[in-house]
Amino acid sequence: MNKIAVFANGNSELCDFFEAQRFLIFERAGTGWEKTKEVNFEKIVPSAPALTRKSTEALLPLVEGCNILAGGALFGIPFSVFDRAKLHIFEIDEINSETFDGIAEELCNANAAAAMKEAIIKDAKPVETSTPGVYFLDLIALQKECPEISSKRAMMDFLKDTPFLELRLVCKHIPPWIENNGAYNVQVAGNEGGAVQAVITKRC
Repeated sequence: MNKIAVFANGNSELCDFFEAQRFLIFERAGTGWEKTKEVNFEKIVPSAPALTRKSTEALLPLVEGCNILAGGALFGIPFSVFDRAKLHIFEIDEINSETFDGIAEELCNANAAAAMKEAIIKDAKPVETSTPGVYFLDLIALQKECPEISSKRAMMDFLKDTPFLELRLVCKHIPPWIENNGAYNVQVAGNEGGAVQAVITKRC
């Protein structure tokens, strides 16, 4: 997040991508940002998709070392090319330290949120309560935070590998793969506001 490439016109002014003729490379310097390089290139004229893609891909080495690309409007094939190259793309209104600081802060917050979500997904499993052998999982809250986590992903390994006396589960409905398994007793302890509270135990 210490280097930003800004696409600009021949006068080093902000413009839309298809008007751009150079990259302005900025690096963080102390508490501000300093322009360290200008790299000129031929303006890309929208044409056949394959040619537009090839012309845009030829620009990638010019922003080497930058993981942020900023400028005016950027869309279509060029956006796809830079996005696939894993550049963070921002549309900006001004070229100044305040704008670049805002970009850096936004990316920092996004990275922190991604790391937190990754930790939640990694630890997506029932947790033991203060009573040994009794576990708890709020599947509704977990899937609200991470919709991509299925009930199987959250509980299958736990049910298979963990010795437990009971699993207290909060869910919208009892997962069929548990209810119809035959290996578990499922007792519904409550159903309020669309939240089912169930107690799952292993059959002897």
